[in-house]
Amino acid sequence: MSLVRALLLVLLAATLYVGSLVLFPVEKVEVVGLRHLKEEAVLAKAGLYPGAPWLWVLPRRLSPLLQDPWVAEARLEKPKPGVVRLLVREREPFLPLADGAALAKDGTLLPGGAPHARGPRVEGKGPLPKEALLALAKAYKGAKRLRYTPAGFYVELPGTVLFAPSAELLLEYAQATWPKGHVYLYSWGVSLRP
Repeated sequence: MSLVRALLLVLLAATLYVGSLVLFPVEKVEVVGLRHLKEEAVLAKAGLYPGAPWLWVLPRRLSPLLQDPWVAEARLEKPKPGVVRLLVREREPFLPLADGAALAKDGTLLPGGAPHARGPRVEGKGPLPKEALLALAKAYKGAKRLRYTPAGFYVELPGTVLFAPSAELLLEYAQATWPKGHVYLYSWGVSLRP
């Protein structure tokens, strides 16, 4: 008896699928919220095309799209039969990196995002200290460039370059007013060089 039920369920699902292809195909696909990504690439990743069965357009189609680092959030809506709307919220590039990528404000690495990033340029050697760089960029809004080395962090402001062996030390003095020149911050004091 269970074999008959299973066969009937398969037959019902096939009938619904074919019926939705004929009666309710996707006639229009709208993509809302794109700023940097191309609509064709987004639709290809989501597998959304006119002619697909409208009833079977389910949110699980968005899994490949959500793997893209540029996509922060994606939702599907079906406002009426035959119409599918894909709502995408992209991550915003914040810190341009020397290799052409950018860091978003949530720390996600965005390939090719440097030309769109408005924050200070980041250069450095060694592993990328994402959290420290993001905190420094937010604390020093006028910074033109941030550098990191094994020795410490540099913040380049108009006319002033700050250095500290740790980002925490620079963050502690973020509200201070500094003279023109090079300022070296240490736990034991401050050293100035014109």
